[in-house]
Amino acid sequence: MRRSRLILPSAATALLLVPLLGVTTSAAHDRDHSDDRGHSRHHDRDRDDFEIDRLKVVASGLDNPRGLAVARDGDVFVALSGRGNDAATAGMTEAETTAAGLPCFIGPEGLTCLGDTGAIGKLDDHRHRRDPATAVRTVVDGLPSLAAPGGGGAIGVTDVSFDHRGRLFTTIGLGGDPELRETVLAGEEVAEHLATVNWVNLRRGTVHEIADLGDFEAETNLHPFAPDTNPYSLVSGRHGHLVTDAGANTLLHVSRRGEIEAQYVFQDELVTVPPAAGGDGTAQLPAQAVPNSVVRGPDGAYYIGQLTGFPFAPGAATVWRWVPGSDPEVYADGFTHIIDLAFTEDGDLLVLQIARDSLLNAFGPAGDWTGALFLVPKGEPDEKHELFVDDEGNPLTDETGGPLLFAPAGLAVDDDHVYLSNKGIVPRGGEILRFEIDD
Repeated sequence: MRRSRLILPSAATALLLVPLLGVTTSAAHDRDHSDDRGHSRHHDRDRDDFEIDRLKVVASGLDNPRGLAVARDGDVFVALSGRGNDAATAGMTEAETTAAGLPCFIGPEGLTCLGDTGAIGKLDDHRHRRDPATAVRTVVDGLPSLAAPGGGGAIGVTDVSFDHRGRLFTTIGLGGDPELRETVLAGEEVAEHLATVNWVNLRRGTVHEIADLGDFEAETNLHPFAPDTNPYSLVSGRHGHLVTDAGANTLLHVSRRGEIEAQYVFQDELVTVPPAAGGDGTAQLPAQAVPNSVVRGPDGAYYIGQLTGFPFAPGAATVWRWVPGSDPEVYADGFTHIIDLAFTEDGDLLVLQIARDSLLNAFGPAGDWTGALFLVPKGEPDEKHELFVDDEGNPLTDETGGPLLFAPAGLAVDDDHVYLSNKGIVPRGGEILRFEIDD
């Protein structure tokens, strides 16, 4: 993602490394809301077929929550990207971190520090009246986490997925050149887990590397720019794992033995430059795809979502449908900065956007991290219905007036329940929402 770094943080690393771009911990903490709002609203200004119901915050106080997965018994697991290095407190300078002997470096996004605050959590969603602040129990800790001092927008554990035997697997990101692990982070044992796919031993609370996607990117660099890797999403199954590397712009297959094979390389596409980037409505620039989500559909095909890189044009993100042995085909498009996908029990596709408008508005002074969730009805890819909006089509807000969806980052479905990780760039302030969709 080097091209976008000439102007803004790279899309792959900006995907979830935003602490230096005006996102403050206090801003998201102040936007807390009650544990059970019971919203039941219409969510399309022309149609009233889909409604959010029984909305509840089931977990809070999380460190940059990202991907979610549901086990066979209904337990929900969450990838927690952590909060960087706890010794690197908000406001510290490079000189101060150096004097303190902390593993910090100046990256494309500024001062970045490595810590071991990444984790995988398990949601206790079975007890009534459970306190959201204590609802997630850590099942694996001590995993790598990269963040600016203060811990916002960390890159660490990015996703979790169960295979056909009920075994849990995880991706751990990096958001940069894999060489970082052998240069500026050399000697830091936890750095060895960056840019990897791992099996999670839940009994012992440990992870075991299956494949090093960083090494694969360093050796192949299939997208024609400098090496950049950020394993971000995976689907585990009988024959291994399908992984999207948002930094490398690739769809990869990892066998059960750890053998890595590229399935597809997403090429740049011309997009219209938005006004926030100086566009006049006609100018175009090539944008990188940044594939960052993958899910297996009810038809057996795989569906892939993309964030899109600079100039962060609204409406430029696509959901691709991919069948092994063929090239991906457009399934649904016109989205903005997709961050995750999931299918409902009825076969409808849920498309989660980390930002409702251009990320330039999120990175800018306004700090607008209003997210969005769309429903694409089964068999109707040209239709999409926005949820979490009122009768006039405006985003739902909490009692402070802030957006109810603030930088959402992950989805999972269990029967009638939808789980959504919210405030996904916030240390100690992330949430998991649970709700139902009525039609």
